[in-house]
Order: sequence, then structure tokens, then C-alpha cells
Amino acid sequence: MSHQIAAFGEILWDMLPAGKQLGGAPGNFAYHSHVLGSDVMVISQVGNDSLGREITAELARHQIPTDFIGIDLERPTGTVEVELDRMGHPAYQIVEDVAWDGIKPSRAALLYATGIDAICFGSLAMRGEENRVAFASLINGVPHDALRVLDLNLREPFYTDGTLRSLLSVCNVLKLNDDELITLAGFLNKEFRTETFFGEGAAGTVVLSSGARAFIDSLIDFYSLKYCILTCGAKGSFLLNEGGVISQLESVPVKAASTVGAGDAFTAVCVDGFLKEDDPVEIHRRAVRYAAYVCTQPGAMPPVTPEQLNEWGFKNR
Repeated sequence: MSHQIAAFGEILWDMLPAGKQLGGAPGNFAYHSHVLGSDVMVISQVGNDSLGREITAELARHQIPTDFIGIDLERPTGTVEVELDRMGHPAYQIVEDVAWDGIKPSRAALLYATGIDAICFGSLAMRGEENRVAFASLINGVPHDALRVLDLNLREPFYTDGTLRSLLSVCNVLKLNDDELITLAGFLNKEFRTETFFGEGAAGTVVLSSGARAFIDSLIDFYSLKYCILTCGAKGSFLLNEGGVISQLESVPVKAASTVGAGDAFTAVCVDGFLKEDDPVEIHRRAVRYAAYVCTQPGAMPPVTPEQLNEWGFKNR
């Protein structure tokens, strides 16, 4: 059975050294969720310009509906200047006051949200009051038992203590990376010595300190999280719940072309598995393999074949 998934937030063009690529975490997440067989809707906004028309055309090419993507008659389509270091890690310069800063969910979008199985959202899209109000109207209608996935996606200076606490209060799945874990700890509980959150294990893998475990446990307990997904780049990743660490895996070593979108793919695989109530360790293995492939590609939405999915452990896709 296909699941109904929504993604709220920024849809934009990543201006990469090799040319522009369709991006924005919600759009990337929606693409990979679609590849895995879910019905997805992106709730966002583009400008009334050529870049906006190209976005809707590109999403249509990927067979992702654009019904809930509004058109802003005044602000331009969003863009991000992306520079990659020699390891393929991105640095972002995010243009402000663009179309996705004023998302206005339609009545149809609000109605759709009342029947979804999962929604994914992040902190970047909440940098302005317009979107914070729009998101509140949307999330209030989402079923109580749906997955509410906060992909933290911290981008300075576009977040505040209040925004982070507000988003945490409405999510039940939290996805973040190692840098974001340290930043979040500094915001929410300054008594932890966050510089000692991570140690190095065998073969350069990451080991969580007792302080890191205590902080994550406190997040899971206080916000009633079903899962916490922690990625640490090339050093591995963790899947945790109220019982502690469910799974810790090393990353698949690859020659990275770009890591843009790999985290969004990782999240999409986890959400797909959670909705299907698959074994968490197997979900984690699939996420690691899928994300490793995305790292080898120049864009965040590379083609994925049924044969690849079968090789990575997905069945009947």
C-alpha cells in the first residue's frame, strides 16, 4: 500500500559549480520518497519567473505533483549558491526574501494534511513569521498517529531558540547530524560539555560520549520521540529510540561527487521503513547504502533504478 507523505518548506535551485540543480531539503526528501513508492506532495512556493517554471517542470518530469506549490507574484524563486570543498562537502549562501519565504497552503493542501501518513519539515523554512503561521495551520490538521519528521537542517543565522523548541514540540521523529547535535545541545542545555560529545572508535568511526547519550535520551523522553536519526558523515550513523541505540553503522566508503541531498535521502529511506514497520536495523542498512550512492552523484535527485533498490535491500519496489 502506498503511503501519503507531505513535505513542507523550501523548494529552490542549488547553484552548484557544475550548474544549477533542483534542491531544498523538502524537495529532495519528496523525490526520494517518491522513488521508494510513496505518494508525495510538496507544499512550497516559487516565483512567477523562469526559474519557478523550471522547478515545476522538473518536478513534473520526476512525476512529483505540483498542485500545492504556489506562485508568488512579487518575490523571486529561491536560489542557493553552493560551494563544494575537495571532499564534496557543501557551504551554502542562501538568498533571502524569496518565494518560499511566503508559503500559503491552499485549502486543498490543508485538507490533504488531514489524511497523510507522514510530514517532513525543517528549521530553514521557519526563518520568517509568514511560514511559521502557515506551518502551524498545516501541522494542526495532521493526524495524531502520523510521523512528524523534523529534519533539523540548521543554517546560520536562520534559526532561534524559540523556533527550535517549537518545532521539537510538534515532531515525533528527529533527524540531525553531528554538528547540529552539538548546536542543539548548546541551545537547549548549556550544562553539557558538547566538545566531548564524540570520540573516535575503531577505523575512525564515531563513538557517542555519555554526555551525548544523555542529551539524546533527554530529547527522546521530553519530546516523546519515536526515533532519533543521527548522521555523522563518513564516520557513520546512529538510529535511536527510547530504549537507546538501536543500530550503529559505518558509512559505505565512496568517492563523493557531492554530499548535497544525501541526508535527505537517508531520511526518506528511514521514513519509508518506519511506515512499513520494517526491522529498524534493516532500515538503517538500506539508508546507509542509498545515501552513499547519492554522494557519488553530482545532484541531490539522481536517477535510481529498481535494480539498485533490490541490491540495497528494498523488496518489491
